Amino acid sequence: MIPSRLTIPSASCLPGLAGALLLLCSGPLWAQSQSGSPAVQRPNPERREAMQRQQAEAMSRLSATRRQQYFADLSQLEKRISSQQLDQLKKAEGCFVKARDLPAIESCQRSQQDQAMEQRRRWMTERAELQRRFGMPSWGKDQRQQKKGA
Repeated sequence: MIPSRLTIPSASCLPGLAGALLLLCSGPLWAQSQSGSPAVQRPNPERREAMQRQQAEAMSRLSATRRQQYFADLSQLEKRISSQQLDQLKKAEGCFVKARDLPAIESCQRSQQDQAMEQRRRWMTERAELQRRFGMPSWGKDQRQQKKGA
């Protein structure tokens, strides 16, 4: 649950990258808290339980070797995405450090948010492909599109 008012600390009280990351990441959350919209739509408990059951059933159909390969591939994907996120963070830091005024800061924010959204889209696409390759269920937008096409 999101509090009705979210206080964002000033960057001066936070050290370097941690402060920048907190401010960048809290922006959408703060905006949502002000608009009154829910932060994240989560499935109801029954739906979540059904999703977990589907995942378990799909995993149970994989051989031990295939399970190992699935987790090796998932680990490789997560490491690559993590590395890309750290690279983006370093670029964002460089932009914010060089920014001399409010419009420059806002430009850095927009750029960082655009890159983060694009990164998330790539991660979701790659994760969905991994799920499909191993016969695992996928949820969210990918699943809704599959239902519409069926």
